[in-house]
Amino acid sequence: MKILLIRLSSIGDVVLTQPIAESLRNKYPQAQIDFITKPAFATIVSKFGCIDNIHSWDESWQILKKLRKENYDLCLDLHAKLNTTIIRIFSNAKKTVVYSKQHLLRKKIVQHKTAKTISSTVELYYSALDKLSLNLPHLKPKLYLDPQKFVLEKSSDKLIGIFPGALHQTKQYPPAKFVELIEMLPKDYKIFIFGSKSENDLAKQLMADSARKLENYCGKLTLDQLCYYVQAMDLIISNDSGPMHIAAALQKKQIAIFGATHPKLGFAPQNDNAIVISADTNCQPCSLHGGKSCPLIHFNCMNSLDNRIILNHIKIK
Repeated sequence: MKILLIRLSSIGDVVLTQPIAESLRNKYPQAQIDFITKPAFATIVSKFGCIDNIHSWDESWQILKKLRKENYDLCLDLHAKLNTTIIRIFSNAKKTVVYSKQHLLRKKIVQHKTAKTISSTVELYYSALDKLSLNLPHLKPKLYLDPQKFVLEKSSDKLIGIFPGALHQTKQYPPAKFVELIEMLPKDYKIFIFGSKSENDLAKQLMADSARKLENYCGKLTLDQLCYYVQAMDLIISNDSGPMHIAAALQKKQIAIFGATHPKLGFAPQNDNAIVISADTNCQPCSLHGGKSCPLIHFNCMNSLDNRIILNHIKIK
C-alpha cells in the first residue's frame, strides 16, 4: 500500500499532522507512507519517525509528474488549498480524502456567534481518517530526535528558552512585559532567546532593556538545530506560534501565551506538560491568525496579563 500525505505549511500546522502519519503507520506497518511539503518544512517531517519519502513542493510540473508515477493507493489532503487540490488530482491516487477544515465554525468563533469550540486542530486532521472509517486511537504530536546529539553542555543552571515573536503582532506578548517577566526569574536561570532572523531586532530590544544576560540565537539556527536547542531547555515560554508546537511535540515543559487568538480555535499545544495562559477577555479571539494591531486599540488580551501568575507556573525541578 502506498499513501501520500499533503501539508505544505506552516511549521505548527505541519507538526500537528504527525499523529495522522503515525496512526497510519501503526495501522499499516508495511505501507509506503510519503509526505509532500514546502522545502522549508521538510526537516520537521523528517522527525515524524514514520515517513518513507519526503517530497518538496516547488510548484513545478516535474514534482507533479513524479507523484503521478508513484501510483498511490491513498492520498490525504491535510491542507485543503488550491495548490493541494492540484497535487491531490495529479497524484491520481485510487482514493483521496480531504480533512474537515471547519472554516465556517472558526469564523463564527472569531465573530462570537457560537459557543462551540474546537478541541484541537489535530482532531480536525483525524476527520480525514474518520472519512475512511478508520477507528484509530488519537495520538498527540511527537517529534523524534537523535538521542545521541547534544547542542549544549550539561549545566547546573536551569535553561529557559523564550520565543518572543509570532507571525502577527497581536499574537506577541509585549516586549516590555517580557522584560518584566525576565527580570522576575530566579538568578540561576539561564535565558535563551530564539526566533527567526526577522525577530532579531525584537531579541535585541529585550537584551537592551533587561539587566539580565540573555543568549540571542534569533536567525542563527537551522530548523534542525532549533529542535535540538528546544530539546535541551528545561522550559519553553512562547506565544501561539510554530515553535510552541515544536516544544509540545517534544513534550517539553512549556508556557504558551495567547492574545488575539485563543485555544478555543484548536491551537492549544497538545502537551500534558503545557500551561496555557490567556486573559479570556470578551473580545478574544478577534482573529484566526492574528493581525497588525488590536482592533479595539486597548490590546487587553495581552496587556491585562499578570506576570506574577506566569511566574507561579515556572517551577523547574
